[in-house]
Amino acid sequence: ILLVLVVFGLIGCNDNSAGSNVVGLEPLQPGLQTMTSGGKVREYFLRLPSDGDGADKPLIFALHGYTGSYLNWVGGNRAYDLIDVVGDGAVIVVPQALEDASGNTIWGGQADLDFFINLIAELDLHGLKYNPNKIFVAGHSNGGGFTHELGCTHGGVFRAIVTASGGLSNNDCVGSVAVIMFHGENDPLTSGAIADASRRYWVLYNGWDLDAFVPAYEGLCENYSFPDQPDNVAYPVLWCLHDQGHAFPDFGSATAWNFLKGLPEVEPQPSAPPGGGAVRATPPRDALLTFQVDVPAAINRPLSVSASLRQVSFIDNPTCSAPDIIMTPGLAVDGLLIPGQLSERITFPFTYNDWSGVLTYPSDWALSLTIYVEGGSTGVIPTPGVDYNTFTPVTLVSRNTDLIIDQVLSLEPVADLCVF
Repeated sequence: ILLVLVVFGLIGCNDNSAGSNVVGLEPLQPGLQTMTSGGKVREYFLRLPSDGDGADKPLIFALHGYTGSYLNWVGGNRAYDLIDVVGDGAVIVVPQALEDASGNTIWGGQADLDFFINLIAELDLHGLKYNPNKIFVAGHSNGGGFTHELGCTHGGVFRAIVTASGGLSNNDCVGSVAVIMFHGENDPLTSGAIADASRRYWVLYNGWDLDAFVPAYEGLCENYSFPDQPDNVAYPVLWCLHDQGHAFPDFGSATAWNFLKGLPEVEPQPSAPPGGGAVRATPPRDALLTFQVDVPAAINRPLSVSASLRQVSFIDNPTCSAPDIIMTPGLAVDGLLIPGQLSERITFPFTYNDWSGVLTYPSDWALSLTIYVEGGSTGVIPTPGVDYNTFTPVTLVSRNTDLIIDQVLSLEPVADLCVF
């Protein structure tokens, strides 16, 4: 706890625009850097404006996707053109995710949430110049999902987030961030249900209305903010659908940079925007889900559970695809699931996020429960070999009929990224 307080103190006290160097560490040079966070060596790539001076300019963190690397953003054959679009307009930091049990890079877990706070403190200790009121995060796929998490958990640090092909899995956000989201209508990995639940949450959390928006950026996006609400205008929410699947869309970098440049400068806020907040953004429940699981002895400490629906054929013929319906994005089970023990019967409220309108009643589905554990993912996509899941057939009688699973469910480690 003391370390976290010290880190936040450094963020709050450094005069970054002037390049304050509180302990006399050498200034950072452009290129690949290393640091230690949580006892592990972490890497990040630093890109400075051509004159080396980032004073009063934004600081942008860019997150790669699952199995990716920092080279996706800054390499010679980079997949994203953000640095080309931004040019000398910002300081850009591209961190590298750690590898999971399968040897693939993936964002997720408290260690990564702490890493970004420690990374900002590291930059400050080296006297890096940037505008502390304009710290932005952008991410794609798994990096997009984790960008949601950073904006949600550290809204008092980051000014805005840019997410593509990722979803929010947290209903308990703090602080105030502006949000722009890109999602492919035909995305095979991040479902429309996940994306739309994220859109709904941020619109309501930031104090806006779901049925009130105007076209933006030549009709590419929906803008849920209005200038006649001056208390909220600093925290707009934009939703940009496209037809380019799971990819970061070709118009994404230019649109995102225009969005970020247009934000008014405000100091980080620890509370939600006026008229918004987590209570307002949490959807009303449709029904209750009751289940019981046999918890493996080898599992790490379970922290949260998410529930979703797939076609019933998925149980016997699993495919690489996103869930059809999201029911709970991530509810706390810390203390309810004990390794090596049969759990009590657990009951949670849930809502059917039926973005594609596929639900009919009665109908048969495969219920998927994913258990996120300590050391695993904090996003929608679980960490293979670390987080756990289980599948069972269910019949939906009506939208408001409770789902009660009579049999004890067995948990297995997540074996494949696509199964969640």
